[in-house]
Amino acid sequence: MCDKPEHSERPSAAKSCAVCSGKFGLIRYYSWRAPLCSRKCLDRFRARRERDRRWLFRSQAA
Repeated sequence: MCDKPEHSERPSAAKSCAVCSGKFGLIRYYSWRAPLCSRKCLDRFRARRERDRRWLFRSQAA
């Protein structure tokens, strides 16, 4: 008998949006390899990344 599991342990493809955990439509957007469901989520992701970048810059300047 083989002791190998039925399913492999590698990560599967993304099944939901990285921001809102919603389902994907016909178009899937990507930003920094994060799959996003809509243009609205894409804008939210970019705004969050920009806020994080500014916060990091402020903490380094202090």
